[in-house]
Amino acid sequence: MRIAYLGPEKTFTETLTRQIFPDAELVPMIPIRRVVMAVERGNVDLGVIPLENIYNGHVIHTLDSLTRCENVRIVQERKMKVVHCLGALPNHGKITRIHSKDQALEQCDQYIFENFPDAELVLASSTSEAAAYIAQSGYLDSAAIASEAALKQSGLEIMAVDICPNNFTRFIVLGRNLTPKTGDDKTIVAIHPIKRDQPGVLADITDIFRSQHINLEYVHSRPDRDNGYYFYVELDGHENDENVRNSIVAIRYSLDARHKHPDTLKVLGSFPNSHWKDEN
Repeated sequence: MRIAYLGPEKTFTETLTRQIFPDAELVPMIPIRRVVMAVERGNVDLGVIPLENIYNGHVIHTLDSLTRCENVRIVQERKMKVVHCLGALPNHGKITRIHSKDQALEQCDQYIFENFPDAELVLASSTSEAAAYIAQSGYLDSAAIASEAALKQSGLEIMAVDICPNNFTRFIVLGRNLTPKTGDDKTIVAIHPIKRDQPGVLADITDIFRSQHINLEYVHSRPDRDNGYYFYVELDGHENDENVRNSIVAIRYSLDARHKHPDTLKVLGSFPNSHWKDEN
């Protein structure tokens, strides 16, 4: 089995992918869209990418990529505790620059501004790349935020551990097949109203879900680059549950009664509920 994941190697995504699929062939890819398209085209069996962080919120590139594909579906969600550490070369001096991926810098902003308020923040393509860059460049005034394993592999000294406490990321496994119902499932849909200036459209959508006694986990809006919006809705239930099916049919009819716009509502996947936010 071949599994694509958001690379490069020695990242948190790779760690989780190895935990889920210990015997699979893992294929690192950058960026997220390449992982999604590898699953879409059948070049790999499954894919693993991040969906949401407890501090940062949703990964927009994931939502955008899933909306644009045709065959990829979310088939599983998994939670992982993300332990960010700070590392530098063993003979480092005063730290004036901190390198890492943008999400990691955002998650660790409180620690950074409490301990290195004047440090320049330098973006890297990944946390492991940030560690490797400092090791290769020999900068003694720079530190990297990454996993402890990535820092040690690059020969950096660990300056601080778990600098963003209680940090969890929700990852999703992507496939091409419908996941069977379990009785405790979640579904994510992308809704794209065609009438840009229709007042109360979001209220009408949520009223339809409410009428079917469906609990909504979240509603997230995203500009569509054409003066409109996508609404991403995560709900309790499986797309084959009767009340969820009824809601999908009603929303599609409400927004596009003549069925002229196939992207009015797209199911991004139904999958077992991991209750990832519980007991953080």
